[in-house]
Amino acid sequence: MRYIALSIAKAAGWISRALGRGGGTTLPGLILLKLQPHILSEMAKELEKITIISATNGKTTSARMVSHSANESGISFVSNTSGANLPSGITTALLRRDPDEKFGIFEVDEAALPELVPQLRPTVLVLMNLFRDQLDRYGELEATIQKWKEMIESLPETTKLIINADDPALAYLGSLHQNVEFFGLGLTHYGSETIDHASDSLHCQKCDHLLNFQQVTIGHLGHWNCPKCGEQRPELTFTGTNINLNELNGSKFTVVSRSHSIDLQVPLAGLHNVYNGLAAFSICTANGIATSNIQKGLSTLSAAFGRNEIINFAGTEMMLLLAKNPAGANQNLRTLLLSEEKIDLVVSLNDRTADGKDISWIWDVDYEMIFDQIATLTISGDRAYDLALRFYYSDFPTTNMHIVPSVGELLTHLKDSSESLQKVVILPTYTAMLDLRSQLSKVGATNSFWEDQ
Repeated sequence: MRYIALSIAKAAGWISRALGRGGGTTLPGLILLKLQPHILSEMAKELEKITIISATNGKTTSARMVSHSANESGISFVSNTSGANLPSGITTALLRRDPDEKFGIFEVDEAALPELVPQLRPTVLVLMNLFRDQLDRYGELEATIQKWKEMIESLPETTKLIINADDPALAYLGSLHQNVEFFGLGLTHYGSETIDHASDSLHCQKCDHLLNFQQVTIGHLGHWNCPKCGEQRPELTFTGTNINLNELNGSKFTVVSRSHSIDLQVPLAGLHNVYNGLAAFSICTANGIATSNIQKGLSTLSAAFGRNEIINFAGTEMMLLLAKNPAGANQNLRTLLLSEEKIDLVVSLNDRTADGKDISWIWDVDYEMIFDQIATLTISGDRAYDLALRFYYSDFPTTNMHIVPSVGELLTHLKDSSESLQKVVILPTYTAMLDLRSQLSKVGATNSFWEDQ
């Protein structure tokens, strides 16, 4: 029966790709799980080591960094590189695994994580951050924290837990497990002493008192302590220091551990990618990947689809920066402030299931911080007019605003304006990014996202 189920699932993937209905990144796994409900756990047993990476923001990029470093080391591994991070996507990845691939590197959706950890039994589990996202699907952040707490309490001691200590809620969860390592950023002039109004985990997980922050980096991440019970950011295993952000071209930083310090370079812009690189370094070290291979893997990295990705279309260079929640969007806007040039900006908003049906989060994004830097503003997506209203009420000049709801209209506008819009930054939500890339793929400007390696 298992052989028949595997054959049917593989055939479904082949048919999906042959008919141009997609890359077959989830359908085979979905079918296989229907036919063999326990197959994922059985296939996971065939791997010697499994690393799971989960977060609200950054898990795709961090998993890509680890995969790239593993490649540099000559390690054969299986990974869900397409970003299909639900049970069906991971099952599909394992279905396509070569027998010699004994190392698994998987990014996992935050809500699916408690379900998947017992089935995959990871040797390394990495928790990078938790921000408010898709309230209609995840609920309030406290609900996810509670589910992750129960998951961690049931972990075997043999599972190494790697935690971003700059996230107060995650640091508390890390304290519940004996086999844990922490990473975080040292003091940097890119930090702030001011908390964003849209920040989330601001209260102590032990006593619920309001936390103090010596430094804030992204959202509620930073150097924190509780003035009431004394809870504070734990001692770091890996510290990111000497951070140098090179406008939109990438970053350099030093990782300091208990035994040595290593200089790293990442060709992806923004402080969030320093966090991603630091997480990747921690993961690679836990998996025994040599430092030289980590350095090379990170420095030669290309962007994952939609995350700092650059695509050329009709004479226009597009930089895609996925922006799907307040914390991520605000960090992308701060990254744009690193550039001294005026920006031709496109913001695209959809409200489909994968984006979250509730778009009220756009009112928590501080678009105003880059108003003075915007040369032209183009608004697109299924909810383009809601987004336009958001800018209108912030007194952005309507004469400098162009609304093109559909992807076709957007590409036509960019093509017609190619002489004046030679470089464009695009901030899309998830399905808006996929829609745009799909159309660009059809005209040969880029590859399909499931072909991204």
